[in-house]
Amino acid sequence: GNRGATTAIAWIICPDNAEEGLVFGTDDGYLSVWRQERADSFIEISCERLVGGPDGDEISKIAYDASSGQLGVIQRSESVHRFIIDPSMRPIVVRSVKIPRHWPQAVTFGQTGVRGPELWSFGREDSVIHVLHDKGKVLKSRMTGSVIGHAAINVKEDTLIIDDVSQGVAVYKVSTTD
Repeated sequence: GNRGATTAIAWIICPDNAEEGLVFGTDDGYLSVWRQERADSFIEISCERLVGGPDGDEISKIAYDASSGQLGVIQRSESVHRFIIDPSMRPIVVRSVKIPRHWPQAVTFGQTGVRGPELWSFGREDSVIHVLHDKGKVLKSRMTGSVIGHAAINVKEDTLIIDDVSQGVAVYKVSTTD
């Protein structure tokens, strides 16, 4: 309703219990978490407005890593956020960063290291993939030369798939990004 149109959504399962829910973002920058009460009803647990930037507040994509209980959220205006979903399903901020001249279009979690899973942010106009660790530091960046529409990672198969909106699907190796 008054929070704007829904622009991103993900199903979440708390790793510490069997509760399930939805997390969604809007074009006005609201991030909401709803816990499933019964098969046909939800209760709102949290609703916060994330600050975007000069290009707007729209939440463009959300990724959830069930094994770590982490949530990745990107906004179209250079913002990348990482949260942990606590046992009560409230999002706790781990880190929020702005990457200058990077307009995220897709987000996903990659390989898990000592500090948790890597967060991968895919830029549409700049064609750059930024890999961030839990403190928000960019570990590596890779220019793809693609206009990225969406992306997915299969860590087990060492595969990264990018939807190049001008040419179609491109498949890369996660370990080398070749």
